[in-house]
Amino acid sequence: MWVWLRLLLAAEVVRILEAFPCEVEISTACPDSPKSELADCLKDPSQHETPTDISSECTDFMALNTACVEEIEQLCDEEFFAENTMPCLVKYRASDEEISDKCQSVMQWALPEPEEEESVTDELGMSEKDRQEKEEWREKRRKGREDAIERMKMKEADAKKEKERRELEKFKEENPEAYADMQAQKKEDERQAAEQKKRERLLKAAWERKRRIEAGEDPDAETGPAQPSRGKKAKAAGSWYSTIAAVIILAVLGGIGYMVVTGTGSKGASASGSGRGRGKKKNK
Repeated sequence: MWVWLRLLLAAEVVRILEAFPCEVEISTACPDSPKSELADCLKDPSQHETPTDISSECTDFMALNTACVEEIEQLCDEEFFAENTMPCLVKYRASDEEISDKCQSVMQWALPEPEEEESVTDELGMSEKDRQEKEEWREKRRKGREDAIERMKMKEADAKKEKERRELEKFKEENPEAYADMQAQKKEDERQAAEQKKRERLLKAAWERKRRIEAGEDPDAETGPAQPSRGKKAKAAGSWYSTIAAVIILAVLGGIGYMVVTGTGSKGASASGSGRGRGKKKNK
């Protein structure tokens, strides 16, 4: 019985040796914090060097390190947030005398439960199921690490900007005069840059004018977007010419019509006058 218990315990320890739930979070959020201060650093997002999401496994591991401070210091050689933290506490989980009630209560749900007896397939006491679970855990850990690295890359630029902003605010509070001089210098640099761009545009225009003169072209001729406006002016002038021509034609036609009408009336009057003259002669 004791042999099987030791084998199961050894298998559990081997499986847990690889389990370091907060390794990714520590490497991104609190890489330089002492192990005794890691719990406070991980809990406080404002202390994170890079914004990091804390996984549920890491949250349980944080609770274990916080509740079992004395046990880790006395029994586990102060191995806080390390690969040996959980294997060390597992050895003392069944001992009520050396583990405090607070630590014991957290260990009940923060540490993995002992597995039932299974057929041992190798010298380490690992069954086929153990190996499968270990491979699944490794794959999950690998994906979690890759996701964390990707998030770190995506947020690196934002974190850098935020860090620069905080440093600038701190510099402004501590050295207001130097901050004012720096802002004035920044504005002066921007003004000089704008003037430089303006000089470059003028120089480019001068070179273009010189090129046109040497090529025998009109140096003042408009190019690019200005050409359509000239077309519009020509179109407008053409419409005015058409209107004037139409008015002239109508006036000419009206005059001709008037002359025709007037000429016909004169002939009628002449004819009637001659008729009356003939009548008078006959009466005589």
